[in-house]
Amino acid sequence: MRSLSLAARACCSAIALSCVAASGAPLPESADVSTWLARMQQAAQQRSYLGTLAITSGGVVSSSRVSHHVDGRQRYERIETLDGERPKEQVRHNDIVYTLWPRDRLAVHEKLDVVAGFPSLPKSAQRAHESYELRHQGTARVAGRDAQVLLLRPRDAWRFAQRLWADRETGLLLRADVLAAGGEVLESAAFSDVAIDSPRAAQAQVSPRKKLDGYRVVRPLTRHVELDAQGWALARAVPGFELISCVQRPLEGAGTAEGPMVLQSVFSDGLTHVSVFVEPYDESRHVPVSTSSGAAHVSMTRRGQWWLTIVGEVPMQTIALFEAALQRKP
Repeated sequence: MRSLSLAARACCSAIALSCVAASGAPLPESADVSTWLARMQQAAQQRSYLGTLAITSGGVVSSSRVSHHVDGRQRYERIETLDGERPKEQVRHNDIVYTLWPRDRLAVHEKLDVVAGFPSLPKSAQRAHESYELRHQGTARVAGRDAQVLLLRPRDAWRFAQRLWADRETGLLLRADVLAAGGEVLESAAFSDVAIDSPRAAQAQVSPRKKLDGYRVVRPLTRHVELDAQGWALARAVPGFELISCVQRPLEGAGTAEGPMVLQSVFSDGLTHVSVFVEPYDESRHVPVSTSSGAAHVSMTRRGQWWLTIVGEVPMQTIALFEAALQRKP
């Protein structure tokens, strides 16, 4: 999820609102939804914050401690998972991310993925108005802060609705829900507590180099490729979705280009995304299955000598549409 722009309103009104957003002053409740979404993206990139993030999906609740610090052009981020048997931590400096597994003394070094996580919005979100109807739903309180509530309702059955809570003072996204057609919440991510523009966000950062003492560092070799150059194409477009990224990496993430590779293509409708993975079929470990958890739906199936895995926070019929459309080129 990242910034969005809809059809322009009257010129003088657009200029006035852009000046308000740039000044950092609270937006009026009457500001259009596109302006709020643009401000959410700006806040996620330019604000420092520290808080506890809780995610509820499929009846399971997980939480993480998140700190994000901005120092000029430098961006630092640290995410510590607070649940589960295996402690995990991610440390980011600009577009470099280290995923740390303390018990295994393992660190995975990668470039930042194209798909942003909470509380940011996809870069392709300016197209979202083509697939979603955007409207205000009043105000509420999240993590002790006043928030503007926005509803993004799909124009068709190929995607889920989303409800967003934006901090009225800064624009930072405080909560995001994915909603089923009947309105029930399939998945929710929200700050239970958050401090915005707090110096504690800087204090929470730890240099990756210091954290890597004694760790085995793995650097998976990932390269950007063209989907059609790899012998694949969508025979027909999936409504609203566009290809935004295609990469190839070692199947086991061993850090070498030898052996089987997995191809990952990411498609976005401007607000959500679907990932399509293609790898060589291995009968010893590949079993066809379709499953779901919360808003996420997954299909795994064999296609000749290839194994396809399609996953996204979209209805299963959308996953099936991707599966049917993906074709091996002759």
